[in-house]
Amino acid sequence: MNIKAQLKSSIFLILILASCQRPMPNKSISGVWIQEGYGRIITIKDSTYTYFNTTENSCLPLISNGKLTDRFRIVDFKNDKLILNPGGIVDYGFTRSDKLPEYCVNHNIKKDHSPELNFNILWNTFDKHYAFFEQRNIDWNSVKIEYQENLKNIQSDKELYNLFADILKSFNDGHIRLDVPDSLRVKNVISKKNENRKTKKEVINDIVTTYLNGFKSYNNDLIQWGILKKENIGYIVITDMNNFSNYIPNQDLTAQEFKQEYEKVLETKSGITQLDDELKGVDFAMNKILSDLAETNSIIVDLRFNGGGYETVALKLLSHFIKEQKHILSIKAKNGNNYTNEQEYILNPAKNVYQGKVTVLTSHNTASAAEIFALGTMAYPEIKRFGSSTNGIFSEILWKNLPNGWEFSLSNEVYSDPKGNIYEITGVPPNYETDYPKDRTSFYNSFYKGNEFKDIGIDKIITWHNTVYK
Repeated sequence: MNIKAQLKSSIFLILILASCQRPMPNKSISGVWIQEGYGRIITIKDSTYTYFNTTENSCLPLISNGKLTDRFRIVDFKNDKLILNPGGIVDYGFTRSDKLPEYCVNHNIKKDHSPELNFNILWNTFDKHYAFFEQRNIDWNSVKIEYQENLKNIQSDKELYNLFADILKSFNDGHIRLDVPDSLRVKNVISKKNENRKTKKEVINDIVTTYLNGFKSYNNDLIQWGILKKENIGYIVITDMNNFSNYIPNQDLTAQEFKQEYEKVLETKSGITQLDDELKGVDFAMNKILSDLAETNSIIVDLRFNGGGYETVALKLLSHFIKEQKHILSIKAKNGNNYTNEQEYILNPAKNVYQGKVTVLTSHNTASAAEIFALGTMAYPEIKRFGSSTNGIFSEILWKNLPNGWEFSLSNEVYSDPKGNIYEITGVPPNYETDYPKDRTSFYNSFYKGNEFKDIGIDKIITWHNTVYK
């Protein structure tokens, strides 16, 4: 064999050996996957999965041996990277792991009530996942130093609960919750001073009967709508961002009957199907509403009484009031000392879009998914916002477990507008401000002066509308 032939043979042999040593791409989705930014792990075998919620101390299955396509859509899969979508606007990123961590395989379900252990798990979980220490002016390291001293004196679960409640209350974050046995909670006693306080239902009922020529509703008053008296202005009040699915043809059921029938149907649906049905329900309701209000030249969308729900529902509703595609917001999740990759959300107009002018009413009680609707309107300057700034809690609620069996939640996602501005705490600002009380009861009662009912928000929009457009 000549030198040239020997060289070719040697190169060929090297290439063969290199290809044998190089790991072959893994074409199977089966395996163990670590979720980025949420402290969760998913194991997949064929078409089934188990989803674990983890802390430094625990690894508890949220769902065991479920059908993957009932809970997630596969967005992308490349060897050691997996992207799943649970039916929301945020995609979840996962990295492949060789095996399930030992503490997930042999997790101890025995409760441990040690104050020190439970405090450390709480503190470390917030340290890793909570996204707004700076915005909420929380020195988390100082909290650890201060409260660790108090742990030595804790003698009961009740005392530990009071300590944790004191820590978490300082955040003033409506998405932070502590789920404990009822026996540990202090029962609220309604004072006689509040006997005459108004409820959300009463206020909304007085709005629609006082200001509208007549009104219709959908899904147990989830949405109510009509046309303002003496004005060609439509009015829609949306009280929640879930339960939109068109499951119950009979809209004349009592609230309790409707809830029971709705939940019966809901139990037969997979998680992904439930969310799909919500969006179909939005289109169903909005087609009816926009048909009834088609001759109006302006619409008021009232979100003042809306505490949130599904962000997909909120943005599906918004899509019926916009006329062009836009990047409206971005999302990232806290991931230790860093963040997950930022995701841009592009909103597309619905097939059936309102053609007139749009105004949105907000209050400090407009929260979570409802204020994601408000955040989305900022990309459309033609939509004007009236009222007070929204609540300032945008993230999905991330739930975690403590060794003693308690559960707690926190905000780990950061929502921003296309320019990178964050509205956590401050909320989405209105274009035209009304100084509504922040306290819910005071807010409801502010609609009443003696025996007179008056909605200054609607009155202000009517005046503005007649000044600008007439």
